[in-house]
Amino acid sequence: MKKNKFYLFTMFFAILTLVLAGCGSSSSSGTSDSNAGGGTDSAEKIKLKFATYFPGTSPIYTDFTEPWMNRVTELTDGQVEFDYYPSEQLGKAGDLMTLTGDGVTDLSIYPANYYPDTMPYSQMIASLPNLSENTDQGTKAFNDLLKENTTLVETDYLKNGVRPLVAQVSPNYELWTTGKELRVPSDLKGLKIKTPGGIANKMYEYFGAVPVTISHAEVYEALDRGVIDVASYYSMAVKNSGTDELLRYAVFPHIGAVVQGININENVWQKLPENIQQAMIQAGNEVIERIGQVYEEETQKFNEEFVANGGTIAELTEEELQEWRNVTEEFTAKWLEENASGSYQYNEVLDAYKEKLAEYK
Repeated sequence: MKKNKFYLFTMFFAILTLVLAGCGSSSSSGTSDSNAGGGTDSAEKIKLKFATYFPGTSPIYTDFTEPWMNRVTELTDGQVEFDYYPSEQLGKAGDLMTLTGDGVTDLSIYPANYYPDTMPYSQMIASLPNLSENTDQGTKAFNDLLKENTTLVETDYLKNGVRPLVAQVSPNYELWTTGKELRVPSDLKGLKIKTPGGIANKMYEYFGAVPVTISHAEVYEALDRGVIDVASYYSMAVKNSGTDELLRYAVFPHIGAVVQGININENVWQKLPENIQQAMIQAGNEVIERIGQVYEEETQKFNEEFVANGGTIAELTEEELQEWRNVTEEFTAKWLEENASGSYQYNEVLDAYKEKLAEYK
């Protein structure tokens, strides 16, 4: 009898031990989608969907987007992984802001120039002439503005359901043609020019040109078929589009740029653990430190190749440069005056950006 009691006690104790061991071995770490968020579990594996509109050969991928993703993964010891969708696989460039705000993708990059109504300040900074002199200056100034100017961030980003993590300002736009050399603004009269839309359209109309708003992917065919006469681009965008084989002439006045950056769905951001948020911010601060140098080197290399292959880049006289300065300054003053009485504080944000530009001049 004592033997049976001892046997039953031993079996009970063994079963209890196995149950407790089983409970203790379950892991709190697992793979989740981005909407699950990090909550208080900072060790949770998270995979984020990332959509862009450019190919993997573009410098904004090889020297901006890819290094940022790799650095975030590194800083989080592999806790964060990305499902990356380039070349408009998840949506057109003009739709990516909405797709991000709606949660179709967690992160994306899109040009502010494409959103004149929903990103009024960023689009203004991108489109007005005679602002940033190069990528390094513009990028650092604009990122400072994102950290300090609540008017800009609330209106252009949070109101649209997204949060800016890091931004890039491209080199200045240039004018590229297939069959006519441009030297002064009056040379544009009557010509059809590819623009990103918004303020740029109004500026080229002021010059006497006919603006045509098409996407980056459509430019090659438009030039080839004569739908447009001029492409408003910067050198690296020409290279990435493949249109350099069609183009013959270029002129480099100080006309606008592209503002674009890595943006994340605001709800996704709020659910991320603090360590991931900090990793994303740190990765952004690091990647902008060298992006200006990369673009400067790549631009110089491309321009030299363009000339070596028979292309012509106009070397403007001081008088010709002054004609561009005069007409662009006239346009800027006119545009600011026309929009001074609206609901947006354009002058306030523009002055803040100019102050930042002066710090990096």
